[in-house]
Amino acid sequence: MKDPYILENGTLKNLLGIENEEELHRAEADIGFAKLINVNSKFSREFDDKFFRSVHKHIFSDIYEWAGKYRTTPIYKEEVVIPGLSLQYSEVSKIGTDLKKKLEALNDTDWSGKSVDQISLEFSKKLAAIWRVHPFRDGNTRTTLAFADIFSRMHGFPLNMELLLDNLVRKYDSNGRIVQYSIRDKFVLAALDEKDYPEPEHLALLMKKAIQKGALPKLNESIKKEENSRD
Repeated sequence: MKDPYILENGTLKNLLGIENEEELHRAEADIGFAKLINVNSKFSREFDDKFFRSVHKHIFSDIYEWAGKYRTTPIYKEEVVIPGLSLQYSEVSKIGTDLKKKLEALNDTDWSGKSVDQISLEFSKKLAAIWRVHPFRDGNTRTTLAFADIFSRMHGFPLNMELLLDNLVRKYDSNGRIVQYSIRDKFVLAALDEKDYPEPEHLALLMKKAIQKGALPKLNESIKKEENSRD
């Protein structure tokens, strides 16, 4: 089946007229990074499917005509961490239903009274389920991260996005060996079916670090206020 989203050379069709895949990735990184930084101030706080689509549109509207629109074709992507295989993402006809269901599961979660370890693991599992729907032809990981950033702030456990974005791409040493797996790799492992032995702990560990680091500015501010009150 021909993918209507790509050019003959395999590059995604885009509004920038770029026909080289590496050049498109650089443009995505430059434009998308700026959009990710200010995404937190752009939206209402109803964490539904409309909100999720709005986040994607905000990040990618300068690059893709279909920003914010559900994909119309299946996705197959070979993954390094399940070597050479692909997850089974939501069928095109079920994207809307699946996304609503996974978002409802997240919204129904009570985060009060839980430890950082509990929040990190629960948040990772629920995010991975949302991510696995893969509602868009491209940009699902970045959209999920932007969504997670806003959601976490509104629910009292802000993430450090700088740390998460540093894990956005896989890193290699001079010999071509992987020295840091990408956050997408961690989403893949967390999103596996139960029969395939999912490993959400890798994503949960990263989320825990992001929560701990995200809380530091607030903690430092509290310490300063306490010290000032003593003067």
